[in-house]
Amino acid sequence: MKRFDAAVLTTDPARRTFLLDVGIAALAAVDPVASINRVVSRRGGGLAIGEGFLSLDGLGRCVVLGFGKASVGMGRAVAAMLGDLPTTGILVTNEAGELAPFEVVEAGHPVPDERSVSAGHRVLEAAHGTGPRDLVIVLISGGGSALLTVPAAGLTLQDLAESNAALLRSGAPIAALNTVRKHLSAVKGGRLAAALSDAGAVVTLVLSDVVGNSLSTIASGPMVADGTTFDDALAVLEEYGVSAVVPPAVLHHLEAGSRGEISDTPVDGTVFDQQMIAIVGDARVAAEAASAYANESGRRARVVTSALEGEASDVARRIVGEARSLVSGELLVYAGETTVTVKGKGVGGRNQELALAASIEMDGDDGLVLMSLGTDGIDGMNPAAGAFADGSSVSRGRNLGLDARDSLERNDSHTYLSAIGDTVVCGPTGTNVGDIILVYRSGDRG
Repeated sequence: MKRFDAAVLTTDPARRTFLLDVGIAALAAVDPVASINRVVSRRGGGLAIGEGFLSLDGLGRCVVLGFGKASVGMGRAVAAMLGDLPTTGILVTNEAGELAPFEVVEAGHPVPDERSVSAGHRVLEAAHGTGPRDLVIVLISGGGSALLTVPAAGLTLQDLAESNAALLRSGAPIAALNTVRKHLSAVKGGRLAAALSDAGAVVTLVLSDVVGNSLSTIASGPMVADGTTFDDALAVLEEYGVSAVVPPAVLHHLEAGSRGEISDTPVDGTVFDQQMIAIVGDARVAAEAASAYANESGRRARVVTSALEGEASDVARRIVGEARSLVSGELLVYAGETTVTVKGKGVGGRNQELALAASIEMDGDDGLVLMSLGTDGIDGMNPAAGAFADGSSVSRGRNLGLDARDSLERNDSHTYLSAIGDTVVCGPTGTNVGDIILVYRSGDRG
């Protein structure tokens, strides 16, 4: 995993170094290779998967279909595990790379692009080409929904991209976002699983970035039966005020589906019943590892929740409120995924928005420091993975002629936090289980 850029240690190096080390421990726990090896192992003539066992008798090759920010790492673990079984496959991710014997395909994220469409068609083609002597291992991780994209008949990539962007701006949570995505797609909402109906055996391994680990939500549920409908997708557009913003073709498609003119996403089938599915890592694993590292380092840490949700600025105020009672040496750990309802035209991401909102609440409190970190190393459309906040963040910005409250109102957290040296940069981490937020009280400000 890439190390963090040391430039962020110019301010308060002692406490920031400690929190970065806690973050590294959290990331190591959800490393994709470690995550798969913790849950899956080669045993005798088959694979032990959690409490289950899959015999490889009668299977002649393995086809791996991976998509998401962690697909290369997950593929590396699988390749090592199945070294004596002829193996092929496609790994779709957001970074260029190579990993024999697979083809690594780079595609667009967070907004799907033509590469995402090409990747989606190639994965579907490979799925349709499997037969009764094939073991298919599907590797799903965060970002898979955008990286693997096949527009439904009559729709274009531009239709999907505009709809996706409108929903992101609206602050719609991931479950609502994916309800719409599934009904605009030829691969999501169980449709990839349906394409694997002739395969001899199907195993799906998931590194979850979704609060609650709903398999129907992670990467828009390509491998599980879908319980949402075209009516649900229309309701999402209405609830988040984007019905008049999405392209007309999208609205017409969803309305046609609601009238029964287009088949809805599949709700049953043999492949859904017979495949083996395992969650290999999630936000809880990362949060517990963070807490364990801090405790082993002589601090007192506890996990408050690994199911954090809500508007980033509101969550920040709540976290700071809960942290006010901490005594020196205590650390609170939160994990999950917040949202941002974009009203301004600034540059930022949910972790930086949370950090900026927290800095306003913490203004003047020299004892508290907070770090909010996207475990994928990416927070919005900028280089940062997240940011620090402390009692001096507001005053340091003011000294540069910046207004923290104004920046927050304009959703311009990255501009503000990068100017004062509080952004955390590490580049893509190769994993993704949502966000980790750490808030720590100590007198050893350095």
